Amino acid sequence: MTATAIILLLRTHRLRVFTTADFLTLTDLAPDAATHALERLRRQDLLAKLKKGLWINRVGASVNPYEAVPYLRTPWPAYVSLYSALADYGVVEEIPQVVYAVTAASPKRYKTPIGEFRIHHLPARLMWGYEMRGAGESRYPMAEREKAFLDLSYLALTPRSPLELPQKRGRRWDLDPAKLRDYAERFSFKPLETWLKRERLA
Repeated sequence: MTATAIILLLRTHRLRVFTTADFLTLTDLAPDAATHALERLRRQDLLAKLKKGLWINRVGASVNPYEAVPYLRTPWPAYVSLYSALADYGVVEEIPQVVYAVTAASPKRYKTPIGEFRIHHLPARLMWGYEMRGAGESRYPMAEREKAFLDLSYLALTPRSPLELPQKRGRRWDLDPAKLRDYAERFSFKPLETWLKRERLA
């Protein structure tokens, strides 16, 4: 299968982030031949490899690194949150140099051609409060601003956490107080409740 044919196939099916298994379902190639074909395109800089069996299409519109998040820890859910989501919403000033996300799976770090990812673990019961965002062809799951704030606060208050509590951008947090209180109750985490009261957010 030629490089041109593969690129046309990926474009036709709008595969921006995809797995080797996705590619196999669209071709008659054997697994080894499919991997060889994709590696050939990677060497030509037409694809980028994020991890074993996971690829980014570099032809056409550029891929937002956030788009890779739900694929990195599959089959477990994952979404953009913490500092990345808060910076995207303008809730915090600092723009992180890595992509922060959460997952129900074990935590993991990835260094890839499109950036570094730090994916932290949240209990499965807390994997809610996110929605699909993006523009154009780019789509990715991201926490609502209040949920991203609480995800970060919860993890930062956990013993031996590498994360720090969010820092206020201005005189007030740019958050919905009612939604924040409602979401905080669903965490059922006493240190979080105490910190929110100290910050006059609950």
